[in-house]
Amino acid sequence: MTETKKNPIGRFIENTLVPISTGFAQNRYVRCIGTGSQNLMAIIMIGAVFNLLNSIQIDPYQSFIQATGIAAFLNAVNNACMNFMGVFMVFSVGFAGAKIFGHDELAFNNGLLSLMSYLIMVPMATNEAGSTVVVLDYLGSHGVFLAFILGIMATKINIALVERNITIKMPAGVPENVTQCFTSIIPGAAIALVSSLLRGLFTLTPWGNVIDAVYSLLQTPLANITGSLGGFIILLLLAQILWFFGVHGSYTVLAILYPLWFTYLPENTAAAAAGLPIPHMWNTSMYDFACNGGCGCTLGLVIVMFLFAKSKRYKEFSKIVLPCGIFNINEPLVYGMPLMLNFTMLIPFIVTPILSLVFAWAAITLGLMPCPTGLIGMNTMPIFIYGVIQGSWKIGVYQILMTIMSAAIWYPFFKAADNQAVAEEKAGALAEQPEE
Repeated sequence: MTETKKNPIGRFIENTLVPISTGFAQNRYVRCIGTGSQNLMAIIMIGAVFNLLNSIQIDPYQSFIQATGIAAFLNAVNNACMNFMGVFMVFSVGFAGAKIFGHDELAFNNGLLSLMSYLIMVPMATNEAGSTVVVLDYLGSHGVFLAFILGIMATKINIALVERNITIKMPAGVPENVTQCFTSIIPGAAIALVSSLLRGLFTLTPWGNVIDAVYSLLQTPLANITGSLGGFIILLLLAQILWFFGVHGSYTVLAILYPLWFTYLPENTAAAAAGLPIPHMWNTSMYDFACNGGCGCTLGLVIVMFLFAKSKRYKEFSKIVLPCGIFNINEPLVYGMPLMLNFTMLIPFIVTPILSLVFAWAAITLGLMPCPTGLIGMNTMPIFIYGVIQGSWKIGVYQILMTIMSAAIWYPFFKAADNQAVAEEKAGALAEQPEE
């Protein structure tokens, strides 16, 4: 009988929690949001680089870029990348949605129809000159959650009509791109009609428009739940438990957190560029601190393995996992050592990332290091370099200190496993010796 079967908690996790998590991560609607978000990494990275160049707080450098107009150029690129996040997101979710639901040929037009739906929802305003203008706030992070909903809504309407052949048919010989354009007319009209009706209905509500309603009912409450040390620890603990049972825990947890982190980016990067405090502390960097070297905060473990392993098994294995760990990739460690279902390693696997998160929160709260900007997509950067990119060398120093702490926690547990491996290797060598 395995240890998991003896333990009712382990049995519950393995038989109930793991299947639920796996189903959640594989759900097509969740994949639409996850893939749509990941598709924007290039835009986010471009904005992050230009924001970084614009926010270096060195007086001579700032004077130079202000005097030469370079600052305005850098800021324009950052604004274009960060302040239209809702627009980018709705197209990306619609594009990904068509592919995920098995209609690659509809992907591009589906993205455009999703964008059309979103723009129908955007409120207009009148400026002092009497001109009708679009409120920029509604095109950015304020509308990201609505972008998720509309991208999926447009996908379902489009595919439902196409699969029922409720489209304009073109004769044979018409170029494919022309055929696809005509195929999208009836579904597009249906999406526009539904979007217009929703826009009209929400003008009758206290919120006045769909974007503010979704922001108030979904985005703000979710941010409040996850925007605390306790909430973050619960999500981190869930991820680590799932990892332990062989499920990619980050896929489950990040599906909840990524949408929020995208909404934090514009305000955080704007504050960093202006030299102001970062308004949203519970951003992607806090999760990255808990994944120093990968899930389980295992950079310390692979360093200990590389420096102190006595067994041939772990000496050779460390040469593989150390380079991966430097870039925060530890699937080879989780599944190869393995850490998965390894109850000897369970305590450091869960405790180390939680301690790293708590110490990061304490260091920021006490003013020992600034709050990181939370630039998404930087988690494969080596320690210290990551900290500098996220706003300060002090963050990089914190990462080094946490790596030392991680190594200290992992050391006795690894040495127990290493001693066992040495004993097994000696026993194997004796067994292979010929009898005299």
